[in-house]
Amino acid sequence: MRYKTELTRIVELPYYVEVSESSRKKVKDILDSFNLNSTLFLTGKNSYEVVGAKIEEKISDYIVEKVFVEKATMSEVRRIELFLGYTDIDSVVGVGGGKVIDVGKVIATELKVAFISIPTLASNDGIASPVASFKENGKPVSISVNPPTAVLADLTILRNSPIRYLRAGFGDLISNITAVKDWKLARDKIGEEYNEVAASMAYLPSSLMLNLESVNFKDDLTTLEKLIRGLILSGVSIAIAGSSRPASGAEHKFSHALDYLGYGSGVHGEQVALGTIIMEYLHQKYYGIGDWEAIKTIFEKAQVPTTAKELNLTKEQILEALIYAKRIRKKRYTILEDVNPSKEELELVLIKTGIVES
Repeated sequence: MRYKTELTRIVELPYYVEVSESSRKKVKDILDSFNLNSTLFLTGKNSYEVVGAKIEEKISDYIVEKVFVEKATMSEVRRIELFLGYTDIDSVVGVGGGKVIDVGKVIATELKVAFISIPTLASNDGIASPVASFKENGKPVSISVNPPTAVLADLTILRNSPIRYLRAGFGDLISNITAVKDWKLARDKIGEEYNEVAASMAYLPSSLMLNLESVNFKDDLTTLEKLIRGLILSGVSIAIAGSSRPASGAEHKFSHALDYLGYGSGVHGEQVALGTIIMEYLHQKYYGIGDWEAIKTIFEKAQVPTTAKELNLTKEQILEALIYAKRIRKKRYTILEDVNPSKEELELVLIKTGIVES
């Protein structure tokens, strides 16, 4: 096996993270602690109405410009940077969902300033990761960025967010189970560099979720907190690994394939959840490691979609996406490359897991 020879690795991580029912109230203290006083305030229109206006009021003396983010694209980044012109800023505060957080991370990275992440949705691990997920010309694009300087994950805000996105976040978190299996497979089969700390950080919170008796993100703050902490750890694991490997395997390639092909109505976390069931089945069949039924059961408890019909997908569309997935990130070795299942075998997997009807 060939591994890189560095004896140690310098990793950029969020300096401050708080998961609580009142973390939104700490934003002024965070700005003061880093001696930041010229802030670009980014938010979305819905997020602003829910909580952004109150946060803006608390830090109004620090804000030099306020911008509503309209879409997650590089053209949006350029629009905002042109709007800033020669305005000097030392920080970006992002209050919103994925597009606000992702645009904020890119702008903060390009301008070399601090980024404070205050998510209003928890639909994926982007709230703390060093990756921004954009769509350019309808196609998914991942951009490497600096991780947030601080993450203020407020349970009061997230508890009142749309339940669909919390369930999607659960799907994204559980998908780390197959992502890490794929990473180990790449280590064993092609000698890919592997980091046990990053893998454990991504895998353990996900695997512990499988033991939950019930999943209720609205009424059970303990379960919600476990989800948020798991997503944050997932994002941090990406920074430690230096790539999205611990949180993105064949299940993510499948989801990206659906995006490329324009199939279905699922959001990212729902799509990777479906992919996770499929990939776990293959890992269990070929290596005896895993329990696809346990994963499907916990998804059902959380009311995460587990069938093609729920995402407005046909059997033919899923099969096409699974075949197409091998064309995405070709250097990322996964169970799909390892066993190279035929279309007929994949169809059987879909029937056996109940994703499609026989």
